Amino acid sequence: MEKQDALNEGDNVRIHGQACVGEVVKIADGRATVAFKSMEASISLKKLEKIIPSVRDKPSTLPIQPTTRMLNLDADAFSAFNPEIDLHGMPVSRALSSIDRWIDRASLLGHQQLKIIHGKGTGTLRNAVRIYLRSHDQVKCVIDKHPYLGGEGVTLLEVD
Repeated sequence: MEKQDALNEGDNVRIHGQACVGEVVKIADGRATVAFKSMEASISLKKLEKIIPSVRDKPSTLPIQPTTRMLNLDADAFSAFNPEIDLHGMPVSRALSSIDRWIDRASLLGHQQLKIIHGKGTGTLRNAVRIYLRSHDQVKCVIDKHPYLGGEGVTLLEVD
């Protein structure tokens, strides 16, 4: 991909140091609203670089559909993302909503391999998490047999 300078609505951009490509939806007050997949983020213009995708690159936005969720994060939050989440002690409903937000952010940033630590316990949280992940539209694969990476207390997943 080649780098350009001036940003305009409709341009493909990425955050410096990140791989995920988005589309500029709006520019105002030194910030750009950038659409990434099903989310938008408000990001300082100084932290964005305009790119021209090559034939093999494709933007991660949905070009025709309007976004259904709004996520307003500063670029520092993007670089601080942890691809591992610990759900120990959380009630099932809170754990599932945390997972949903976490997967959205991972997908937005281009993280594909994630790790959920839920513990062994009675298995209630583990089972609820795995059932939820198998029906989640952004999850490609759930890996639950990995004795050397946490056994039954950990679930690994791949997202789109």
